[in-house]
Amino acid sequence: MFSRLLLARLLLALSGVLIMTPAQAEPARVHRYTVTVDEALQEVEVRACFAGTPPRYLVAESLDASLALAEAQIDGTRKRLESNGAQLRLGGMAVDGCLRYRSVLLMQGGRHQGSSGAARRVGPDLVTDVGTWLWRPELLEEDEDVELRFALPEGVSVSAPWTPVRDGQGKLVAYRLGHAPYDWPAAVAFGTFQEREIDAGGARLRVALLHGAPAVEWGLVRQWLTRAAEAVTTLYGRFPVDDAQVVVVPGARGDEPVPWAFVLRGGRPALHFFINQRESLAAFLVDWTAVHEMAHLFLPYVRAEDAWLPEGMASYYQNVLRARAGMLPVGEAWQRMHSGFRRGMRSMPGISLADATERMHRDGAYMRVYWHGAAMTLIADQRLRERTQGRQSLDTLLRELRECCLDGRQAWQANRLFAKLDELSGTSVFSELYEQHIASTRFPELIDTYRQLGLGLNASGETIALLPDAPRIADRDAIMRSHGAAPH
Repeated sequence: MFSRLLLARLLLALSGVLIMTPAQAEPARVHRYTVTVDEALQEVEVRACFAGTPPRYLVAESLDASLALAEAQIDGTRKRLESNGAQLRLGGMAVDGCLRYRSVLLMQGGRHQGSSGAARRVGPDLVTDVGTWLWRPELLEEDEDVELRFALPEGVSVSAPWTPVRDGQGKLVAYRLGHAPYDWPAAVAFGTFQEREIDAGGARLRVALLHGAPAVEWGLVRQWLTRAAEAVTTLYGRFPVDDAQVVVVPGARGDEPVPWAFVLRGGRPALHFFINQRESLAAFLVDWTAVHEMAHLFLPYVRAEDAWLPEGMASYYQNVLRARAGMLPVGEAWQRMHSGFRRGMRSMPGISLADATERMHRDGAYMRVYWHGAAMTLIADQRLRERTQGRQSLDTLLRELRECCLDGRQAWQANRLFAKLDELSGTSVFSELYEQHIASTRFPELIDTYRQLGLGLNASGETIALLPDAPRIADRDAIMRSHGAAPH
């Protein structure tokens, strides 16, 4: 006999209206937002209706949200609401009540734009900093969520970072906000682009290719991102997340195909690429940036003070994964890694890794931070393989980390994440490295690691060679070798 819940789901499926997958099980309380965008893509009007007792106040990620707020009032009344900079108080709102507010989408002269620096016009399109216009409950209970539907002008599309909700025919009709902290930056794009999807390694990448002059061919972008995603799947057989927003912004200046890119975590993971579309397809296919950014998704969100950890691990894997995928010869991958280590050694000598990370954006200590972290990653991978006789590696730990710790609800400290990796591996490899390096002013010593792996250097120390014999030569080969099909 069917339960009422099963019967309800059956009727929904048969009627072709909204159905949820098991990963999108219907929460007990769903607050419903309708976001109406004007034709000029200058402002939004939001109607927010709350299921049951409304929250006492709403919050926004950016302090500029109070400057962007044009007006707000409880629906059906003349009661106007005022923000105090950080909060929009909802005093007097009834159970199951609604409010309306209008906000400017692109702040001029804002002082607190999110760290992504995402808000910008791109030809007829617009990338918005969500923090300036989305007022939402500060905390959501496990059985509570916010659903956003967009009312868009004719011919305008949206790209958003949250969990897609699809109808019975698979059409995307809304988004669920989820439980990522409200103060993590995120971006939404509006424009006349067409959001396309790439299926890669068990993941759905929702790609918004914005307008550029000259125009960008979708075929180029599709091949470039697909190949990068396929390289990332060589770590443990699948892409690290199931769904991701991808925003590709043409017109970046620089000598590389992708002069600038970053990952945002405010919602589901989101990849933002700023490209020089004048470069050839061949240049995009050998570029390292997409693999580097996608490799960030192997880790949960790590706080900015410990950026050496995610940036270091992504810098390590940008070479390893491309070698596994056949995008780089193995010898060249090791050479590129070694050249990165040398750049790190020369950058910001005499200060600790913690201080270099804190000063990274202000003083340009990127090479020290990225490659110090990458050197620690190589040492950790080699020691894991040696101490466990090859049973464990960084690859196996990241696969286990995916099962336990990628829920996107908390920012990790590096020492806590390292402790988790030690727990998963049954070793003390990571805590030892943390204690040795976080306060050290010296770049990691790699001589013993190179000797174990059979990596030789010429007299100047600039060129690396793969030696035919070494104690852990099998580990050297395994590091650059793909590791089979996706786990079930």
